[in-house]
Amino acid sequence: MITFLKAHPRFLIISIIFNFIFAQHFNVDIDETGESTLFIFESSISSLNTGDELGIFDTNGIVDDQGNSGEILVGAGIWTGSQLEITAITAVDLSQFGGPILPGAVSGNTMSLKVWKSDELLEYDAAYSTSSGSGSFNGLFSAINNIELEELDPPYYNVE
Repeated sequence: MITFLKAHPRFLIISIIFNFIFAQHFNVDIDETGESTLFIFESSISSLNTGDELGIFDTNGIVDDQGNSGEILVGAGIWTGSQLEITAITAVDLSQFGGPILPGAVSGNTMSLKVWKSDELLEYDAAYSTSSGSGSFNGLFSAINNIELEELDPPYYNVE
């Protein structure tokens, strides 16, 4: 394989272009903590198209190893038209025992959902309903059976 790459540098260029075109919009940048909550997106959801991305956020999660809080992406997946399972990373705070603080969602907080519409190249906030579970980060699971995209506010321009 290495010989092939040396002999055909176009392969490397094609590979880079392919990765750029098919790069995900939502990229989870935190490490696994060993604690999680499962979110199941049922195949009955009709507001999504194949290739749309789902981002699971905690708007008041632990964002760093210092224990600071804010919005954090804790799970992501790509819709294929069938059931999608996304495991959301939950924070772990072992500082009282001299251990680390690991970023993630805070247990008890409610999941915030964002959708990247691949055909529009736009990100939407989304409301959802559950057929099972509460939609909160609780170490168990929630099944989402409906997603409604929230309308984007029109851009506001102030030209003086």
